[in-house]
Amino acid sequence: MKHILVRYGELTLKGSNRNFFINKLMQNIKFKLKPYREEIVFIKSHNSLKIDLNDDKLLKPVLDNLTDVFGIYSLSVVDEVENDIEKIAQLALKIAKEAKTGTFKLEVERKDKTFPMTSQEIKQILAKEILMNTDNLKVDVHNPDTKMEVIVKNDKTYIFTSRINALKGLPVGVSGKGICMLSGGIDSPVAAFLAMKRGMQVDFLHFMTPPHTTPEALDKVFSLTKKISRFNQNTFSLYICDFGLLLQELMHIKDESYRITLMRRMFIRIGNKLAATINAKAIITGEALGQVASQTIESIGVIDEVTNIPIIRPVVTFDKEEIIKISKQIDTYETSILPFDDVCSMYVPKNPVTKPRSYRAEQQEEQIMWQELLEFTIKNSIKHYIVREGEIIESRWEESEEGTEIDPKG
Repeated sequence: MKHILVRYGELTLKGSNRNFFINKLMQNIKFKLKPYREEIVFIKSHNSLKIDLNDDKLLKPVLDNLTDVFGIYSLSVVDEVENDIEKIAQLALKIAKEAKTGTFKLEVERKDKTFPMTSQEIKQILAKEILMNTDNLKVDVHNPDTKMEVIVKNDKTYIFTSRINALKGLPVGVSGKGICMLSGGIDSPVAAFLAMKRGMQVDFLHFMTPPHTTPEALDKVFSLTKKISRFNQNTFSLYICDFGLLLQELMHIKDESYRITLMRRMFIRIGNKLAATINAKAIITGEALGQVASQTIESIGVIDEVTNIPIIRPVVTFDKEEIIKISKQIDTYETSILPFDDVCSMYVPKNPVTKPRSYRAEQQEEQIMWQELLEFTIKNSIKHYIVREGEIIESRWEESEEGTEIDPKG
């Protein structure tokens, strides 16, 4: 039987709220491992979780799934033995012999303070047993080929030789819900991923302008949503907004340099309306400071004036290389660079304003009928898709988390 030790990391520092965080992590892990539930057993302790596998063939798929769960600090495949020094020494020797040659280092942690030996005494006995009964192993405390860790707990002793780094962060769902403005580019999926890392469940809102945006562009958005779903809650939503009427109206403003600024203000207004309906607490964007003309601090300030809820910009201080690195890690990069344009990239003016002024933006908005068209768009031009276990299902408007009916007509 294989055993996996799951470490909680920062969740153990949450004081009186620790159980809330750990219980949410347990819920997320159990959902992630639902296909294998008949063959696994969960044993929860104060600062870690042990998963017993009845079928050794499940080790790789279970580990692969666990490395996608936020809130897990690290993982180890462990051997366990009774809290008896002779049996501990026998198991340590067996594991050392499997290493065959090279150098090793022992680390011992005695969590069970009733065990009749100190950590140092245990280490000395185990090291002596290994060195006396192997020919090609030597001790190297600085740069060993094998690092063997021994943890004496109250119930059993665990021995392992590796730690698998996991995603860390907080369990998705402990920080409420946010709406990510999913453009189809590189930045917004990374922003969603980083918001999830701090425990936020993420729904998505994408703006399209048919027939100018192609079906392939929409397929790209669906693909990105599926890819990011493995880190998210098991069920979340994707909203597709037809921005065509508002865009036509924005084309009539006198100062076209303000077009992108006004467009983003409309996006945020729609995001606010949607957030109020579905009980989301924040808007998430992939904006990085100074990356393009519409992402200067002045532009961000003018855009933020129209929001009623916080706008979270997880990549605001990242350069493009840092964002691309994460996008490759989460497997969204190759999809993001597919050559299908989004709304913003298609209608960027030749000389977008880099330091917009609030009064100028308001003057431009006064020239058009944006209030009426915005209300019409919200009521009639948003499609709702439910994403459940990585599958996208078109849906009618359903009930919010608070049980009130969501009606697309107001």
